[in-house]
Amino acid sequence: MSQHDSPRLRRLLRLIFRLSQTPLGLSLAELAEVEGYTERTCRRDLLLLRKIGLPLQEHSGEHNRKYWHIAPEVQNLKFSLFELLSLYMGRRLLEPFAGTPFFEGIHAVFQRLESQLFSGAALFQAQLAEVFYLSTPGTSDYSARAELIDLLLQAVQQRRTLMMDYRKPGESEAGQYRIQPWSLAAHHGSLYIVAWSEYAQDVRHFKVDRIESLQILHKKFQIPDSFSVQAWLEGSFGVFSPENRSYHIEIEFFGTAAETVRESRWHPNQKFTSKPDGRTVMSLNLRSLYEIKSWVLSFGSQARVLKPSLLVRMVREELQTTAKLYRRKNDTT
Repeated sequence: MSQHDSPRLRRLLRLIFRLSQTPLGLSLAELAEVEGYTERTCRRDLLLLRKIGLPLQEHSGEHNRKYWHIAPEVQNLKFSLFELLSLYMGRRLLEPFAGTPFFEGIHAVFQRLESQLFSGAALFQAQLAEVFYLSTPGTSDYSARAELIDLLLQAVQQRRTLMMDYRKPGESEAGQYRIQPWSLAAHHGSLYIVAWSEYAQDVRHFKVDRIESLQILHKKFQIPDSFSVQAWLEGSFGVFSPENRSYHIEIEFFGTAAETVRESRWHPNQKFTSKPDGRTVMSLNLRSLYEIKSWVLSFGSQARVLKPSLLVRMVREELQTTAKLYRRKNDTT
């Protein structure tokens, strides 16, 4: 899309929103007043929306005044047109899981709506794709794993034990695991099973990508009443299995990182403290250090671990090992 098209697309989205909020419709004069454009511009935009397939209609009101409204079939769905467009955005967010029941479900729903209401809206959707770009580097590809994921969902919903062949990172062959799949978790475009390992007699996490085969067994299980997958995962900085101890973590940020780190919610119990010289100290409590170690390293020289000493040592050793990879053969410093 050219830069010239972007302002017009923003106008089109605002018009859709206005009409979605006003079931009885708005006149060109009313639209022009609230949007700050001429009636001619508003009419041209409305005609374009109708031309590309959006269900807009024009009717005559009092004194033969023309009103624009959304077609009745959309109103009967109890969805506003803007809500349907939001559904389209939600489908984009699930695109990393294409091929799984998670994506195919919302895709099928939208296709039915699309066939009834948006049959000619391909151009508008293409423009939306330019406005709402989804970056998915490093996400998993589940396009060929629909059957496996469907079996996983059945096992989770029916609380049935699984036997699976699973290959751990760094191992050439898969091992056999008997697990009770308690929940599925999505993290950074990948799916994980939160399960009770009958061999380890503890909760373990298994990445779906590494499952080579699985079989649903007849044996059923009960999830302990005291277990909450949300509370369990809050002990980690991602999806790594929490340990049986708690760590109080403090990380100091410098430069631009001191500002940008505050812009996001990294963990439910995070806290920030600003220093007079512009530094920011982030504190949080976790039961696993593996993932936060990698996260700290991603900030380079703009982050330094203050606590705990174990994490300080882990980061230091990682940096020393990395530095050796870049050391010149004749570099003795």
